[in-house]
Amino acid sequence: MILSLMDVAKQKGDTEKQNSYWNTYYCQSNIISAEGKLYGKYCKNRFCTLCCSIRKAEIINKYLSIIKEWQEPYFVTLTVKSCKANRLKVMIVKLLQGFSIIKEKQKKDVKEIKELS
Repeated sequence: MILSLMDVAKQKGDTEKQNSYWNTYYCQSNIISAEGKLYGKYCKNRFCTLCCSIRKAEIINKYLSIIKEWQEPYFVTLTVKSCKANRLKVMIVKLLQGFSIIKEKQKKDVKEIKELS
């Protein structure tokens, strides 16, 4: 995928993105062993799957003590295409409505499962 993105950036003449994509391409390509531990260099780009996984784990660990208190935690990600500034409020309202629908459906499903048990 990164190589395809690099081709597009090259066609558009965007050297900054090309450099960023090369950085991602070589993410963790050199592993160094020192004192019984392995070290590597991460690219930390937002489109790098490895770095995004690490970032997500760090965020989850920040909230882990709170999450452990919940009876049934769920991880939900809602995404939409970007919109123009004048449509942002409408998009936020739609996202919140969508999230409410998901929560209500989940509550209903859990209730039905408990009634069957």
